[in-house]
Amino acid sequence: MKYKKWSIWRANLDPLVGSEQGKSRPVIIISEDDINELLNAVNIIPITSRKPGREVYPNEVLISASKTGLDVESIALCHQIRTIDKKRLSKLYGKIGSKKVQREVHEALTFQLGINIE
Repeated sequence: MKYKKWSIWRANLDPLVGSEQGKSRPVIIISEDDINELLNAVNIIPITSRKPGREVYPNEVLISASKTGLDVESIALCHQIRTIDKKRLSKLYGKIGSKKVQREVHEALTFQLGINIE
């Protein structure tokens, strides 16, 4: 099976500890395709559904349900970045095809990790 960067999968993130995102939920694979082919693990960002009135913070990205395979408008939680084994991935939803949204994810990760790209 191909695990591609920007693809959205259902992942079982349990067991969780403390403030980690848990349960079975959509995630975005953000590791590079070449690395994904070599390793048994991928870097992911958990996704949560957006509740009415929920603010989107600088280390988060709004994800439209349109053209992504998601059922509802959601938020990519870039502050919850983690590495998981591919065995946790069960169902492919779709992908983040929008270059604008991909750029926003990069910017949110850069903000979260304090990376200065200059």
